[in-house]
Amino acid sequence: MTPSHVSTRFGALVGAALTTSLLLFAAPQAHAANGPYYKVELAQPATAEKQLLRGVFVKCEGASCRAPEASTAPKIMCVTISRKIGEVSAFSAGDRVFDATEIAACNEKTKGRIANN
Repeated sequence: MTPSHVSTRFGALVGAALTTSLLLFAAPQAHAANGPYYKVELAQPATAEKQLLRGVFVKCEGASCRAPEASTAPKIMCVTISRKIGEVSAFSAGDRVFDATEIAACNEKTKGRIANN
């Protein structure tokens, strides 16, 4: 191989490594910078400002709560928030906004648990 071929291949390898690094480390950071993934409105103000649920911190101000994306299904996150923080009146996960039936399902499990206590 001639020196120019080695130099070209080395340059391509370095470029690929830099691109991979950018995608692995910068892309998740950019996603987090876009704001919260879960947006929740509660029926009553939360009693705690911050709780760790499903591996993410859910931060509440009054009856409004926000959290980054967790590695769980949105329905499970909604049920968890309802059980641990309080009755949910509105819930969205990214672009998906829960309808009244889905909100009722989130709160149903909470009502059943409270009735059994």
